[in-house]
Amino acid sequence: MARLVLHIGMTKTGSTSIEATFDDSRDALVAHGIDYLDMGQNHSKLMTVVVKNSAKGLKGEITRILGVEKGDTDYDPELVLGTLRDRLAKPRANTVVISGQGLVKYNRKQCERVRDFVSPYFDEIRIVVYVRDPTTWASSRAQENMKRGHTLAELVTALHEDPENCAIMPEYRAGIEAYIEVFGRENVDIRVFDRKRMVKGDLMADFCAAIGAGPEVAEVLKQSFSNKGASMEALLLIQAHYDVVEDRLRAAEGAPPRSEVPQTLANLIEAQDRYRHPSSNYPFRQAVRDIRGTKWALPKPVLDTIWAKSMADIEWLRGVTGDPGLFADAY
Repeated sequence: MARLVLHIGMTKTGSTSIEATFDDSRDALVAHGIDYLDMGQNHSKLMTVVVKNSAKGLKGEITRILGVEKGDTDYDPELVLGTLRDRLAKPRANTVVISGQGLVKYNRKQCERVRDFVSPYFDEIRIVVYVRDPTTWASSRAQENMKRGHTLAELVTALHEDPENCAIMPEYRAGIEAYIEVFGRENVDIRVFDRKRMVKGDLMADFCAAIGAGPEVAEVLKQSFSNKGASMEALLLIQAHYDVVEDRLRAAEGAPPRSEVPQTLANLIEAQDRYRHPSSNYPFRQAVRDIRGTKWALPKPVLDTIWAKSMADIEWLRGVTGDPGLFADAY
């Protein structure tokens, strides 16, 4: 019986580590009945072509695999979809795994498009999603955003003024409910990103169990752990570097200095877009990312706000998982 396991994230739950490990361990996985789709490490952009029927802006490893020109900005979507259909029609093992943390953002119509595209090739489709408590998730997510130029002030202002679009709000229901509606609750495996609740206390063993491979398969994988958190000291240095770059760019343009610009959400977002691009900071980030020091987390008043604003989503998640105490111990 042909099975598809669709791993949809969410972000900051070890998705990149899972994808990197499985990408490096394809032969070992096939020997255990698992075919990790060999169309890139992360399949988010690939599946976006499925749901949008457009390959505009497609880039990264998938362009090399397809043999298309890297500099192009638009591709024939049928080139991508035809290759994917051929690949799904000839799996190397009974269970095929597709993984992309961007998939957790799909709405109902997009989920239906995914279902309709893959259904002809599989007898069973399973969805695997990891959820993490909102406070540690928000701190990890904030750190990732701050490494890419966003300021803490911007993130906190967005939390209060526009929480539905705030990068540090987990939005569990918006990410998972459409999959439940389209694929059925019995086919959506919601797992908690917490070592105390993982099989053998290990993410790879837990994910292997989730896809039906057995936790022992994790022992033969070439494990790769990515996106490690930065210390408070490293993060402060990264933010200070962005500040220096912004100050110099503002001075070169004759723009008002940071100290004279009102800290509104619109101004903070404009500053990030205009003066704090991640490419300006990449060499510096690489140089300081491994500095050891204090573990960083959002200030407690911010975490209190995130917890309160997430409560409706938490209660929804407790209901669909049948776990009334979910995340209570973490907070």
